[in-house]
Parts: sequence; C-alpha cells; structure tokens
Amino acid sequence: MKQGKKAGAKKGTWTNGKPPFPYYYDKNTRSVLVDETKRPIYRAIVEKYLNGTNLGHIAIWLTDNKIPTPYNIKPDEKNKGWSNITVQRLLASEIHLGYITYGKTRSKRGKVELVPEKERIKVMGTHEKLKTPEEHEVIMERLLKNRMLNPNSRRNIFPLSGLLYCQKCGSRMRFRVGENKKQGQHWSALCYHQYKDGSKCEQRGKVMDADFFNALYDRIIHVDPNILQEIELYGSRYNDTQVIIEVKEQELKKQKRALDKLHESYEEDMITKQVFLERKAVRSRQIQKLEEELKNLRKVVVDEGNYPTAEQIYERIGEFRELWSSSVTSEEKNRALKKLVERIVYNREGNRVELTVCYR
Repeated sequence: MKQGKKAGAKKGTWTNGKPPFPYYYDKNTRSVLVDETKRPIYRAIVEKYLNGTNLGHIAIWLTDNKIPTPYNIKPDEKNKGWSNITVQRLLASEIHLGYITYGKTRSKRGKVELVPEKERIKVMGTHEKLKTPEEHEVIMERLLKNRMLNPNSRRNIFPLSGLLYCQKCGSRMRFRVGENKKQGQHWSALCYHQYKDGSKCEQRGKVMDADFFNALYDRIIHVDPNILQEIELYGSRYNDTQVIIEVKEQELKKQKRALDKLHESYEEDMITKQVFLERKAVRSRQIQKLEEELKNLRKVVVDEGNYPTAEQIYERIGEFRELWSSSVTSEEKNRALKKLVERIVYNREGNRVELTVCYR
C-alpha cells in the first residue's frame, strides 16, 4: 500500500488523506477539487494577509463570520473557532501552489521524525492552483519576519493590535513586551518604519500603562468636537450631492426626450438630414456629459453615504462601553474596540501623547 501511495504521489495524484481547505477529495473522479463555496474565503484570507492584516485578525474575522474550521470537531467538543496557527498553516501550504509532497515524516525506532526535504517526493500535482508563486513568496517572507518577533507579540493578545498608527509616517505601530522591577511586565508602542533612504521614523514610543488606557477610553467615549463638525460637513455634502443628482437626472430626461422628438421630426420630414445630424450631435454630447457627471456624483454619494452619522457613532459608543466593561481578556477588549474604531493615530511630542480616534 505504501508503494502504491508513493507511485501515485510521483504521478501528481493525491495520496495524503483529507486535502486542506478549500479542497476536497472526490471519490468518483479520484481527484482533488476546489469547493466553490470555500474558494472566495480562501482567496480573502490570502489577500487580507498580503494587504497587511495579521494572522490574529484574520482568525477573528473568520470566527466572527462563522466560517467552519478546516478540522473536524467531535460532537462533545466546543468549536473555539479559527486560531492563528490554523491560518498560518493554510497560508504556508504549498499544496495551494499546485504541489504534491509525500513522505514528510517517517517512523524510526518507534519515533516520528521529519524527513529532509531532498529525500521527499515533491511534484506538481494535477489539482487546481489557488495562489501564485509571487504571492507565496511574499507570504513566506512575512511569516519569517513574524517569527523573529517576540512570540507574545504575535498572539493578538494586545487590545490595540492592528489599530494603532503612527502620525509621523502613517505606518501601523507594533508592540514590545518588557519587564522591570518598578512596573513588572509592560507593553510599549513603537514605530519600526524605515524610509527608502534607510532613515528610521522619529516617532517615540510609550509604555502602555493604566493611565494611558484610561486616557484612551475617555477620548473614545467623548467624541472630539472637530470630528463631529467633520461628520456634519460630510452629511451636508451628502444632502447637497443628492440634490445635484436629482437636478442632473431631470436634465438628462429632458435631453433624452428632446432627442426622441428630433428623431420623430426627421422621420416625418419636418427637418432635413443635415439639420437632424447637427442637432443630434449636440444632444448626444450633452447626454454623454450628463451621464458622466451623474456617474461621478453617484460615486461620491456612495463614499459619503458610508461615512457614519453622529447618531450612529453615539449608538456604537454605548455598545462599546458595555462590551469594554464586560471584557476580561485583551482579545475581548480588542474586539470591543474594533466594533467602534477604525484606527487610532498616535503621536508623541516630548512627554505629551496625542491620540486621534477614527470611528468606523
């Protein structure tokens, strides 16, 4: 049986049991196929990671959206959702590149050991590829960098994970765990951004103590008046744009009716062909211009319509306060923040730290 699997692997056929998400094994065709209901989920995972979302946030997103985990849950076990390591293994898998690998481990004197890569069977399989070599290279490079960080920094256990951004350079800030006799174990926010000329961002870090979080909480629940003014401005623009759209739509209908009448006049020999063509050209240009203007205005309406209203923000603040007060773990606090906050912009000048809250 082992020889049969080995021979099958050399031909590029699947011989390793259950294939990884989003593939499944079709017994009728004896081939590995893509589950079309899971394909977009897998691609979303890849694209989110390539766009900077970390493993923990992807795991939260999958769990929150009730995406079933790739592994089977026993009836008496509780499904705890996706984990960082599950997402990492999925991203690092070469199966999605199209490869079939056989013989990764072997049993020697009752112990299981890894087989050196050069001794394994690795061939291009017959199944569909779901990521490109370029995507895989970027993914592996980022995963390798993440391994160089402190393990606690990668567990998504910090409340501000994925939310804190540097005002000086715009990069997402990272967190470092430290320990001393006075404070014990503590976290610091740091900007590691490096510019193309090799210089580093001059942003200064800050220890995240109780005072920092009390100030942050206070800033979140008391909306900055400047933000409220900006929200009102967006609301006013939205209403103005809607009015302009209505005017443009009426003008477009008017021009189209005029063009229809022009065709009728020509068909009834009320005007010459030359006059018809000249007037038609003018009407057509006006119609095209109005349609382009309406297209752009509708895009603006979509963008402005997605901007939250003051009422929505205050409603979310109420929900946030309830979630935050009942949160015990850092991960629960992180989820509470993400229900309300898009990002928090950090800037330190001397001993003063300024935090700008951007609401969802």
